Amino acid sequence: MTTSDNRLKSEELLDEIKRHYRAGDVVDVEEERVKIVIFTSGGNRYAFYGSAIREILPACEISWVPSLPEYLPGLINVRGDIESVIDIRYFLGEEGADPVKSHIAMATCGDFHSGVMIDSIEDVVDVPVSTIEPPLTTLGGTARDLVAGEIRYGGETVTLLDIGKLAAKITL
Repeated sequence: MTTSDNRLKSEELLDEIKRHYRAGDVVDVEEERVKIVIFTSGGNRYAFYGSAIREILPACEISWVPSLPEYLPGLINVRGDIESVIDIRYFLGEEGADPVKSHIAMATCGDFHSGVMIDSIEDVVDVPVSTIEPPLTTLGGTARDLVAGEIRYGGETVTLLDIGKLAAKITL
């Protein structure tokens, strides 16, 4: 085998490698994305679908109303509209939130409108739908009934909660 034969063989190999890489080119297709609101409650990170959150209110006065269930600390006035406030920690199996320090995520799902007490907002991100994992089948506790899935954020798994499932629990 001469040097020219070796050179031709190596050129053929390089051409084959180039063809292989060109065949594997990814077509830039815009994947469907959803907005996710990441928040903390009781020292844990959770998320809601952004489409279910109308706005985030700073801590405000919650008016206590007698005979409300434990998960409803009271009512708030939002620009003239009276809205109920839900303590999400009740459904997550956590110790109750301090209404004076809690932000309120105004949530809506169909006819359901209510404020949800949260500790703080971490971020609002757009994530590809394909990155939302189904909830673990071994997930236990009271939160299991509210979970829509899980996402990765900041190297951690964040539990995605469904406002519609929360609304269904409350309206029962």
